[in-house]
Amino acid sequence: MNKRFVIGLASGSSVDGVDAVLAEIQGIGLDMSFQPLLALHQPYARDLRDLLQRVGTQGQLEMRSAALLHRLLGETFAAAARQVADRASMSLQEVQCLGCAGHTIWHEPEGRFPSTFALGMSATIAERTGVTTISDFRARDLALGGQGVPLAALADYLLFHSPSENRTLIHLGGLARIVHLPAGGRPHSTIGFEAVACNLLLDGLIRRLTGGREQYDPGGKNGVQGRCLDALLERWLAHPYLQRRPPKSVPRHCFAEEFIAQSVHMARQQGCSVNDLLCTATHFVARAIAGAVRRFLPLDTLSGRALVSGGGARNGLLWRLLEQQLQGTTLEKTDCYGVSADARKALGFGVLAALTVDGVPANLPSATGASGSRLLGNITPGSSANWARCLAWMAAETAPLAMVA
Repeated sequence: MNKRFVIGLASGSSVDGVDAVLAEIQGIGLDMSFQPLLALHQPYARDLRDLLQRVGTQGQLEMRSAALLHRLLGETFAAAARQVADRASMSLQEVQCLGCAGHTIWHEPEGRFPSTFALGMSATIAERTGVTTISDFRARDLALGGQGVPLAALADYLLFHSPSENRTLIHLGGLARIVHLPAGGRPHSTIGFEAVACNLLLDGLIRRLTGGREQYDPGGKNGVQGRCLDALLERWLAHPYLQRRPPKSVPRHCFAEEFIAQSVHMARQQGCSVNDLLCTATHFVARAIAGAVRRFLPLDTLSGRALVSGGGARNGLLWRLLEQQLQGTTLEKTDCYGVSADARKALGFGVLAALTVDGVPANLPSATGASGSRLLGNITPGSSANWARCLAWMAAETAPLAMVA
């Protein structure tokens, strides 16, 4: 009864590729239960990755390149969706809907006119897959005065909340995001925010220090061989963003190219090695995350459990430093709860798509700071048959208002 299949797609600010998840969902609205069936990672082609990295560091993209990138990312997302269904031996005709937030190249939630812009042509995805595609989730939250992140906090609540245990989700992607789920809490008691840059900083440093020969520090093997530069660490920890109260999201320029260039210049003047700078940056990420947990979450948070996801969960040095900084907290990967650490973000967008089809407002003002809750995303119909099934579902199964509160 009420069983369906959805696909979630995600492209993080680490710019390494697309994560795709195929999931089975039972139930509707806040009574959903999920079973991830298969997840995969599809790396970007080198030319596409290089272009995305240039956009991320320079913040500029001429119109022809933007349009081309929009289309190419749409094709890439569609290919990942087809591949995850193929590997699961499932026809895309069995999939109800697909959630894809696209690749964010601009996100500025402050100022008079907050704005966000993500690339990945949803029409291409819907055309290539035949599956109704829900995209551009963040824009509605920004229109309500929210930060637009962490947008999948309701999905995290549905996937991980516990009636008896405090759980804090730490996503170590391009940016470090925190979502706190109090024991026995309701969705509106969820707290969320971005703590600091993570792989955006660590990967940016190693690319600059190696002239682009290396894209990241696998497992933290370089950082663990260095020494922490205490003076530089303390300077970084004094950054004004770390003192701001949530809800908040990391301005991309704060820890991007200029910040990295200045840090590298300072380290070289002091005769420090590549490993020293990576070690210091890893200490910084761990200290900033732990500081945010202590400063902005309830006092009993440290006695609970922290569930870690994202590519940074594979960084052994970062993991060990987080364990040291969050003493008393049990640190585990989300894999222990049925959701791959690499797939949590993509699964979240699949859940958001399902909530939209169910008529459930999915942004949580307690996490994003929005003035209210709304249905999220733009809907691009898939094939005629798929869209007809979606319409029939929405007419027959839309969650009653009592399930949305």
